[in-house]
Amino acid sequence: MDQAFIDRINAQTAYEFSRTAPPDDFPKLPDLPLGRYTDQHLWELEHRHVFGRNWIFVAHASELPGAGDYRTVDVVGRPLVLVRGDDGVVRAFFNACRHRGAPVVRDECGTCRLMVCQYHSWSYDHSGQLVRVPDERDFVGLQVDERALTSVRCEAWGGLLFVNLDQDAEPLLDWLGPLTDELDELVHADLRVVTRISTTHACNWKIMAEGFLEVYHAKTIHPTTVAGVLRPAGAAISLVRNGHQRMYTPLSEAVIAAGRDSHRGLPSVDGLGSLFETHNPAYGIFPNLISPLDKVGFPILQFWPEAVDRTRLERVWLGPAAGVEPERNETWDKRLPAFEVVMEEDTKNLEPIQRSVETAAHGGIPLNYQERRIWHFHATIDRNIADVLGEDAIPAHLRVPDLLADWVD
Repeated sequence: MDQAFIDRINAQTAYEFSRTAPPDDFPKLPDLPLGRYTDQHLWELEHRHVFGRNWIFVAHASELPGAGDYRTVDVVGRPLVLVRGDDGVVRAFFNACRHRGAPVVRDECGTCRLMVCQYHSWSYDHSGQLVRVPDERDFVGLQVDERALTSVRCEAWGGLLFVNLDQDAEPLLDWLGPLTDELDELVHADLRVVTRISTTHACNWKIMAEGFLEVYHAKTIHPTTVAGVLRPAGAAISLVRNGHQRMYTPLSEAVIAAGRDSHRGLPSVDGLGSLFETHNPAYGIFPNLISPLDKVGFPILQFWPEAVDRTRLERVWLGPAAGVEPERNETWDKRLPAFEVVMEEDTKNLEPIQRSVETAAHGGIPLNYQERRIWHFHATIDRNIADVLGEDAIPAHLRVPDLLADWVD
């Protein structure tokens, strides 16, 4: 994180504290249509053309440390397996045998010499090549070298592993744009997964995501937790191309005076820059990742759509290896439950909101200047769909036009 970027965020924070109205050139945004959270066809388009064409975080490299280590993941209904090869490269494949489609591994994670189909024992090596077929003599004209596991693009950003179902998508680091430089030290740090926590909520995935795209709600929802830590009026918000966003919210004077590390006893990542001492950096990676960052460890929040009105919220906690191995620092046993209190505060309104939008109880949704990340998020969803199917694929009454294009970095 270079000094020019630090100066830019500090200047933006000072401006946010000083302003008395939105900037003169900020547009009036139309109401968000409530049907965006209830329309089954739109939800199916999002599955296919948003989750099917963008890079999706699936694991941390430390979860597959050695050759043959694997991890299964489900990307909105697509069963995948990640496996580290003998050459040290992590690859991704559909977890489906090329014979009759049975899984080649069943456990969530483990180590294998070969990936062996659970139905007829067709066997694949760590690079996905088919290497053994029982009773091969009975197959007429079987070309073994043409029956490798179906590969999925898998690329790394430091220790973060992403997959993309679109073989023609631009490379991960290009797609991330400026985020790669801003967070280089953090993603390349020696981190480990502390824990994974998952809960399911009766709401559309976009309703869940929106709750983490602004701090307008902080004083109301988090009066005894977040409200005493952050100063939302100074939040420096930026929209980034491809639907990504960043938000640097200044810490309260009391927190700064006490030192950024409120979790004494946890090791920290060095070299992250002064903003980690004065702000709470939060990054959104489109379409389903939000992460409030911290030098002593942080959660990656992901929103996995399971139905038009049901979403799984996963928290993947990462922390410096020294605080996790060979055994987890006991400070985590206090920090994790404290964060879950905040999560309960953030999620308690999600199901009631879903019921409200299903009955159109409050018309449309007006967004303010502080909530511009939400508009950027929705506009990017529509752009992803329109790029493939054309603008008419989304009914006119549900569309969100890209009115903030001039506000994107």
